[in-house]
Amino acid sequence: MKILHTGDLHLGKVFHEISLLEDQKQMLNQLLAELDRDDYRALLIAGDVYDRSIPPAEAVGAFSSFLTGLRNRFPALAVFLIPGNHDSAARLSFASEILRKQNVYITCDPEDAFTPVILSQKNETVAFFSLPFLHPGSLIRSRRQESAPDGTLSLFPEDSGTDGGTLFSQADLAAEAAERFQEVLRRADLKNVPAVLTAHLFTAGGRESASERIFLGTAEKVPPELFRPFSYVALGHLHRFQKVAERIYYAGSPLAYAFDEAGEGKFFLKVEIGPAEDAFPVQVTPVPVHPPHNVTRLRAAFADLLAGKYAGYAEDYLEIELTDPGVRESPMQQLRGQFPFLLSVKQNIPKEGTGHTGSNGEPEERKPLDNFTDFERFLYPEQPPEELEKKTALFSAALEECTQQTGQAE
Repeated sequence: MKILHTGDLHLGKVFHEISLLEDQKQMLNQLLAELDRDDYRALLIAGDVYDRSIPPAEAVGAFSSFLTGLRNRFPALAVFLIPGNHDSAARLSFASEILRKQNVYITCDPEDAFTPVILSQKNETVAFFSLPFLHPGSLIRSRRQESAPDGTLSLFPEDSGTDGGTLFSQADLAAEAAERFQEVLRRADLKNVPAVLTAHLFTAGGRESASERIFLGTAEKVPPELFRPFSYVALGHLHRFQKVAERIYYAGSPLAYAFDEAGEGKFFLKVEIGPAEDAFPVQVTPVPVHPPHNVTRLRAAFADLLAGKYAGYAEDYLEIELTDPGVRESPMQQLRGQFPFLLSVKQNIPKEGTGHTGSNGEPEERKPLDNFTDFERFLYPEQPPEELEKKTALFSAALEECTQQTGQAE
């Protein structure tokens, strides 16, 4: 059976004040094109459909159009969809009962995660489970194990941070979910059926990026071994494509949403589950996504940028670090003509102090006028002395006026 895994769409995302919705629409078209290339039985969207819990109307419209096109072109395709930590589960669940009749399965209530959807294709059967993002208190402990039969530690230690059975940390919530999944998978009708889980969580050992909301503390990281009973685990939340453990993958976001993701490939994941006689082998193939604008970091001299040496990056979302010493006035404005999608400029500003010390070797207290003149000399090293004198006089007058007004106010 062939499955396509994606997630972290973040529809409606604004990147450095630039709306990415048009880029995201093109990405969704690429997703439709990939579904058309092969005989996929299911599409898994592992959370964070939208970038905000109250998404803009344009983003909702884009996803609605995508689902409509999906259903018209692939009526037999099953779609499994869960909310991530950016989504509002209540809003995402709108019309879910009607959509379920159209093979679009939106699981927003964690208690519904333990009822599988069974799909068949060419004499192959797979059980699909969907676990939405688990907010604190979204699951109640069903039972407590003090120790496993082999004497190992329980999944639920005594100090697990619960309050009368209510679970709060991601690790405890995931452990409870894993225990319930194991109970379901022990059912006779599922013993020889491969199981696929779609979930939105942060696994221990996963590599994060700057575009995610990261949880602090080890209690918010989920041990991947909890989900070993599954034949494949389709994860969302971390934006880098990565294999966490055997048969456990993050597809990553299909577009780059931070400059620390620059240069990294973005993918959909094609997952093929083999027949029972081969012990349900799983093959995962990354399918490249081709964004309309790459996200790129450049480090270059200002003159080289203006001279056209980097013209090949004109269509990229750019962050440029200038190698020139000192600070240049309005570099963004000057470079936008060459790079219309320039979003960030970093300048080479020395971090050292001024080095002024008193006779005792201790740092000398700096006066505002001294700081002003030092800053002017640093910012404009070639300005004429008379120009600096004029600016210093104006600053001194303004400073004196502010001092007088402050004294009167007191």
